[in-house]
Amino acid sequence: MRTRVLGCPKVPMREATLFAAFAFTFTFSFALYGGAVGHSAHAPCPRNSPQSFDPGRVTVIEEGELPCHLVFRPTGIRLRAVPDGSRPDPGTMVVRDSQGRLYTANAPGWEAVISVWDPGGEYVSSFGRPGEGPGELSGRLNIFVDGQDRLHVRDNSLSWSVFSSGHEFLWRVSANAMQGLVRTTAILDNGMALTSNDGYADRTRYFHLVDSTGALYRTFAPVGDEVSGAGVSLWRTLAYGGGDTFWAGPVLGDPRGYLLEEWGLDGTLRRAFRREASWFDPRDEENRVAVEYLHIDESGLLYVVVIRATEGFAEAMKKARRLGQRLTREERSALTEAVVEIIDTRSGELLASEVYPVSEARELVPTQLFRGIKQGAVYREGRDGIPSVTIVSVDLEAR
Repeated sequence: MRTRVLGCPKVPMREATLFAAFAFTFTFSFALYGGAVGHSAHAPCPRNSPQSFDPGRVTVIEEGELPCHLVFRPTGIRLRAVPDGSRPDPGTMVVRDSQGRLYTANAPGWEAVISVWDPGGEYVSSFGRPGEGPGELSGRLNIFVDGQDRLHVRDNSLSWSVFSSGHEFLWRVSANAMQGLVRTTAILDNGMALTSNDGYADRTRYFHLVDSTGALYRTFAPVGDEVSGAGVSLWRTLAYGGGDTFWAGPVLGDPRGYLLEEWGLDGTLRRAFRREASWFDPRDEENRVAVEYLHIDESGLLYVVVIRATEGFAEAMKKARRLGQRLTREERSALTEAVVEIIDTRSGELLASEVYPVSEARELVPTQLFRGIKQGAVYREGRDGIPSVTIVSVDLEAR
């Protein structure tokens, strides 16, 4: 069975073909991390001392020799389906609360159901059902956890439903002002929603903060002339690990390039890093690159996933257009790559940068790293069609 990518924002048509090849977001597989277990004797990644950064000033991170490499390891926690189908399968949407409990959704055949798993990966219970009434859900779900372990669920009815840490239904509001797309939305500690995308009439500000009733609370971060204009997508990937700040990636095609900014929820720009990468050229219309995913952990490590086309992508696109054809999913995957980079936000140092061909990850399912920590989920379906979710840790080791 095929799976679908959650939360893919709308993009202009000229970018849609390349984004279709981005359909794995931040993915890991046994093929990629299985051989990394043998590195367990390596030393931890060295980190330089923290530095101070002038508010609003851009710090340039240049290319150079990297001190670390990435290692993906299974934690031993695995969520398994049962062959007889007597309970919901683990789905492609996986989040974790502060108690270590795991929540999954979007399992094939289990629409509008959220399953609960204990910290060791044992199935506990499920809640939710299809419908439009209190506590009922519609279609595919995007799930977020706030600082009180409440679950904020955005469904296909364009509504947000909020459940307590004990899974009791609390309230439901319209999603019109809250969006709820994975990667461009964050739920804050207090339950407010922070979002960045094109769903607003006000295109003069990048970020929109919405309270728990769905009312617009604040907009901030002025959109500059260099990226404004009709038809330009203003969505930016967001990373929030708690507290009063968050990180944002660049707009697709932003001439300022690979720019990462830390903003305060009060609307002030705290600091910015511009990664000088020779392969990141936002002006190249045929070989677009995009910061597709961000994650910040509690130690100040910023995980950045950049999707880029290979040199042969543009030529293959031109040939397909001449023939009146479209590239297949397999062809697009073979012509795109994911670059995973780790930046130490304390020192402004690039610690690691790894490239993974999308063709190797074609059958993988997109995943999120869990809020504030270095762990995430890998969804897989076996040859027998039975799905499972493996929890993996993302480690850095000295080269």
